Amino acid sequence: MRATASLRDAKRRQTRERLEQTALRLFAARGFDEVTVEDVCREAQVAPATFYRHFGSKEEVVFDYVAGFGTALQAAVASARGETAPSRQLLRVLVHFAGHLQSQLPSLTLRDGIVLGHDGLMRRTLAVQRDVETGLAQGLAELRGLPAPDDDVVAEAALGLVVLRLAVRSWRGGHTDHLPTATEAAYARVRRLLEVDGSRPCAPPPPEHPPVTPAPGSRPPAGHG
Repeated sequence: MRATASLRDAKRRQTRERLEQTALRLFAARGFDEVTVEDVCREAQVAPATFYRHFGSKEEVVFDYVAGFGTALQAAVASARGETAPSRQLLRVLVHFAGHLQSQLPSLTLRDGIVLGHDGLMRRTLAVQRDVETGLAQGLAELRGLPAPDDDVVAEAALGLVVLRLAVRSWRGGHTDHLPTATEAAYARVRRLLEVDGSRPCAPPPPEHPPVTPAPGSRPPAGHG
């Protein structure tokens, strides 16, 4: 009985993977809006009912990776539990998550080509990025023992997304073949840009209304005495 169930599960996974790869290939070749579910099923040699057992819509095929993002982010947060310095916690989470992104390179690259230029898919992609940022903030709050993300943690999470974007851009530009390394370099670059030179104290801001200094022997003007 167990062997039969395992065989059935394996067949189900193979069918899902075949549908996904077929759909993505057709979307990339013809354009997302030009491909129907029937086109995908015809190419994959399955009935439409089979497609809908695995995916609720064409869009769900494109964004099937999102569940994996959530799992990877949780694992990245768990990897940083041994760090005590907040800056080290953020870096550890980002580098670990970058490792997951690199493992998904062929799939994510194919999906990027489908999403770019399509308004609806781009809006959902931005929503996914916001969800990652929210999840990162929640994870950092957990590492700090906070009941909810405070303003500093929210700012760190936003900074983390900037670091990942810079790293992916460098990686795709061929500057490195290892995304976690690109992430470390991007993190260091952003920190350098944000650092204040401690050797020169910042001058205090000028007062909104400079004080009036009365001449010797005169009375100060009204409102300044």
